Amino acid sequence: MVNAWIRTDETEDVAGSIRHALRMVPFLADDPQAWKWAMLALHSALQGACVCHLTTTAAPVGALTKQNTGEWLDFFERQRTDPAAQPPSKTHLLNLPDLLKAVCKAHSAGDRSNAAGVAISGAELAWLKRIHGEVRNQFIHFEPMGWSIEVSGVPDLARVIARILTEMLEIGWAFRHLGDQGRAALRRDLEELTALEWPMPGPEAA
Repeated sequence: MVNAWIRTDETEDVAGSIRHALRMVPFLADDPQAWKWAMLALHSALQGACVCHLTTTAAPVGALTKQNTGEWLDFFERQRTDPAAQPPSKTHLLNLPDLLKAVCKAHSAGDRSNAAGVAISGAELAWLKRIHGEVRNQFIHFEPMGWSIEVSGVPDLARVIARILTEMLEIGWAFRHLGDQGRAALRRDLEELTALEWPMPGPEAA
């Protein structure tokens, strides 16, 4: 058997998550399970974009917990005089609510180029936190239970996420490694996500 590999990175993963959300839309009206994958793809794109935006040239510093940031900075300092220095055994990213708070700050981009933070209102922040804490976590760690999920707000959720990612794209730092064609493709996908008409399930799907 020939070993098969694919190669990706954090920016390609964000772009791929947006593409996957778009791919799910034609299935939504007839397959209730497709909503899970559309929503997880949107969540993945948002979280990944925040990481891309915050991470500095001293990757992965910028999107890490406070303790893990200290561990990585200590490693970089030791590495200057000790080539055998070992990096921290794990990378601990901030959770999505904390990532969102961080990107809202001025000069939050990894190169500190943005004079204003990414625009996310208090109501949007609360909504995105709820999606993360209740919907995403339940989908990822599905308990043995029946569950009714209101999906009528998902189109608005998609538009909010598309707007946030578009702002990060315009700031420039987060997706600098995608190249001109990759950034243009991501912009087109975000525009499509913004304008998309989402089919709603019929009453029999509830």
